[in-house]
Amino acid sequence: MSKAYYNAIRFLFVCMLLHFIALSSLANHSIESEKVPQGDEYVVVQQIVISNNKITKPKVIINELIFKQGDKLLVNRLGQIVKRSRHNLLNTSLFNFVSIRYALQSDNTVVFHVHVDERWYWWVFPIFEVADRNLSAFFNSGDWSRVNYGVYLKRDNFRGRNEKIFGRIRLGFTTQILLGYISPEYNKRGGWGAFFDFRMHDQLAFMTMDNQQVFKGLETEMAQVSYLGSLYYSIRSGLYQRHKLELTYNQFSVSDSIIDLNPNYLTPDQSKLQFLNLRYEYDLDKRDSKVYPLKGTRLKAELVQSGFGLWQDELNNLKVAAQYDKHFRLNHRWNWASLLYGEYNSSDHLPYVLNAGSGYKRFINGYELYVIDGTKQATMKNQVLFTLLQPRYKNIGFMPLTQFAKINYAFYLKAYYDFGYVWQDNPPVSNTFVNDWQYGYGLGLDFVTFYDMVWSFNYSVNKHKQHGFFVHFNLAI
Repeated sequence: MSKAYYNAIRFLFVCMLLHFIALSSLANHSIESEKVPQGDEYVVVQQIVISNNKITKPKVIINELIFKQGDKLLVNRLGQIVKRSRHNLLNTSLFNFVSIRYALQSDNTVVFHVHVDERWYWWVFPIFEVADRNLSAFFNSGDWSRVNYGVYLKRDNFRGRNEKIFGRIRLGFTTQILLGYISPEYNKRGGWGAFFDFRMHDQLAFMTMDNQQVFKGLETEMAQVSYLGSLYYSIRSGLYQRHKLELTYNQFSVSDSIIDLNPNYLTPDQSKLQFLNLRYEYDLDKRDSKVYPLKGTRLKAELVQSGFGLWQDELNNLKVAAQYDKHFRLNHRWNWASLLYGEYNSSDHLPYVLNAGSGYKRFINGYELYVIDGTKQATMKNQVLFTLLQPRYKNIGFMPLTQFAKINYAFYLKAYYDFGYVWQDNPPVSNTFVNDWQYGYGLGLDFVTFYDMVWSFNYSVNKHKQHGFFVHFNLAI
């Protein structure tokens, strides 16, 4: 049996493990599916009173509640029902604060009072950001030419219906024009979205050597011009389940100078690549928070077919990926989280522009400065959290805008251990991290505050005894 075949079997075993763990979690009953046992005391929801929603339509709020008018609810579960509904409303990112109270009536009914503090929904602000894969990679390179600047316009909760419209103009390392629209998903009803993204680069990462990307800048021509147009339809089949089907058109045009340096940057020896992506995504998210979860589970899976032979592009790849993460409380100050991720690409050699592997959208702690290119990967991330400062709220008296007059903040200490494996047939000799187990561990401090902001300050060590201090913004486990 060849080594490649043995590696494929190991990868499939990891995927099966993900599958069975996910099935075991789905076997648990959720609040929304529980039946009221006969003989237990229950009340009927008489009324739902919503207040302080100056912009948001009531149906948007009611859509996130796990109860509705006329429902029969167990009295001894009302506290848990209120807590879960509050988490659902906060996870919409429409509100800074939510409170839900209930009043039991003498006729065995209950009245719920839902009070929301809406966020600021208009955003027009300048862009000044690094174009590297993460802040640590930027600080390591010290290359200020990899900075983007521009303007970003976004309108959240458009028309009070949880719609979103946005546009972005970037200049600098990347020239970009982005336009998009996202419609809401109501329970058991669909939503849709559309995007257009145009980008130009005069400096480009064209290959990987010594486990790091190598950049090339061109002075007289553009290194790469790309177009992306996307249209998707999604349906929310339950409070926590979503299905999404997306069709995307991609086009890349690259300078001959880049192709001379890496003939496989696109399909072999070609300076232009265009193809369609058809993507299906399933997402079951029962975490208490999408920003910084402490309890709950999430299962996410996707199938992506790239290339249908319409333009003789020679690209034909099927991607299968799955993620399962679980968060649970050890006691009132200690929490544990684990995440499993597996990815399989049917093509043994993807164009470099479609980089897959570790270090791009996902990475192992301690490897922030590196990329590990490959077509198959399996990763597990683990962390234990200690609540250093419980979530607190502070009023800012001098703030004239009520949407910013009250902030929340919390601090968490953490210890983490990650490990993973990336497979690639015949990798360059200098890329020594591929086809080998890698691991990293360390300690960190997370600062969680309002408007979904999380800052992570980590000190990590990897398998090769390399260590350093790394800063991340909105880092998931």
